[in-house]
Amino acid sequence: MRTLLTGAILLALLPPVAAAQDRTVTFAVEKMTCALCPITVSRAMKRVEGVVEVSVDYDKKRATVRYDDAITTWEEIAAASAGFGFPANKLE
Repeated sequence: MRTLLTGAILLALLPPVAAAQDRTVTFAVEKMTCALCPITVSRAMKRVEGVVEVSVDYDKKRATVRYDDAITTWEEIAAASAGFGFPANKLE
């Protein structure tokens, strides 16, 4: 009984932990000029740890990315795309 009570007290004293949450962001992707460009953009973004899903629309020059915000940020995803020659700008 004493151990259970001590454990409960310790848990109550711990700071709350922020829960990870999937986020979705849409980017305007520059310099896509052919049908293979979306494949490259998708692969670049999927290489970022924490990225769950990537969908690239060549006609609209857009990429929609779902990612775990406890692991990565939209800035890191945009940088990955830019590193492959396709600058990505977050849309509001």
